Amino acid sequence: MKLSQNAWIKILPMNNWQLILSNINSKKRILPIVIGFNNRLYPAIIRKKMAVNHKDAFPISLKKLNHNYKVGPLVGILTTKSSRWFRGNQTNFKDLIKTGIKYGVLIYVFTAESVDRKNKTVKGFLYLPNQNTWIVRKMPLPDVIYNRIPSRTEENRPLVKETIEFLINENIPFFNPHFFDKWTLYKWLKESPKFNKLLPETTTLTMENLIFFLNRYPMLYLKPIDGKAGIGFFKIDKKDNLYLLRYQSSKTTHYEEFNNVKSLIKTINHLTKSKKYIIQQGIKLNTYNGNPYDFRILVQKNGVGKWALSGIGVRVAGINSITTHVPRGGHIQSVHRVTNYDKKLIDELSNIAIDISKFIEEKSENNLGELSMDIGVDQNRNIWFFEANAKPMKFDEPNIRKISLQRLIQYFRYLSGFVK
Repeated sequence: MKLSQNAWIKILPMNNWQLILSNINSKKRILPIVIGFNNRLYPAIIRKKMAVNHKDAFPISLKKLNHNYKVGPLVGILTTKSSRWFRGNQTNFKDLIKTGIKYGVLIYVFTAESVDRKNKTVKGFLYLPNQNTWIVRKMPLPDVIYNRIPSRTEENRPLVKETIEFLINENIPFFNPHFFDKWTLYKWLKESPKFNKLLPETTTLTMENLIFFLNRYPMLYLKPIDGKAGIGFFKIDKKDNLYLLRYQSSKTTHYEEFNNVKSLIKTINHLTKSKKYIIQQGIKLNTYNGNPYDFRILVQKNGVGKWALSGIGVRVAGINSITTHVPRGGHIQSVHRVTNYDKKLIDELSNIAIDISKFIEEKSENNLGELSMDIGVDQNRNIWFFEANAKPMKFDEPNIRKISLQRLIQYFRYLSGFVK
């Protein structure tokens, strides 16, 4: 039987599958098809494309595999369980699933808790855009795993760590397996003669280190080693004999002034509550309409497994904001407007981001598929690297968002072997 390159698959309860094809002239028949990473055979009912309602079916591809046909690619978004379904940004997941449908990639969400290691199956959540609903089906292990475990706390749970180890040991293509921390990233990049000049001076938070940095720099940032999105950041400005401390709780910025280092350190110790922090030299960034800004750069691997720029966004700090992060009061601006169409600078930022991605992947000794970075430019046009994120947040710029989703689909296809 000659099967078409593209088909539709309908996933029914109890491991029943319907394969919907357009070029089958005979009536219903059963065909064993290979599904999932472990290449297990499943019986599929073959139906004519027009003979069934495929509103709840997913477009997929077929390829010859030995004496059978393999359906795919199947991509599993890995997260963790919530009280109802699963943790994570459902809108983000839906966007990715809808993009997968457009390009013939079957994507489902599954949780670390639902992995059946013995039978090598998972409880998959499949989104049906036409009905705006989720359905739950037992699914095989996917061809590719997209790790979106939402926090370090979740990632460090024993069961989650065991599940990640199991999936990696199964040799399923699995990228960005772990979060980074700021101190490790700094130490990696500090080793590189090429990148260490891009780094603000940084050290771990101790009383001795803080006193040394206060004597050395007029502006400092304190950042949680494992923080994200500006949460838990502190800013210290030294003016004459005063120290101005700013920090944010929810969306409120707090200010305190100190006339001696001892009182400042006592307050910081109380507020940080023994959490691990870094101290970082403050950089006087370029401004837009009087407010400092930095660049959010997204770099992803493409359909041939090579790093490529997906987009550069700009985040401008709000009035009196500690950081440029939008949840902390910052706002989005056009990269071309802010840089006055400085192509040379934009190209330089792009090249640096791609080179850093390659370097971090090598140092991490893990397969990486995407990174977002915070990079700034000071008033002397010097470029500064602040942070890289292994779990990029959704970019709100429509053009970057579109490219980011397409790049993920291309990379899924590349990793799975379903390359068009």
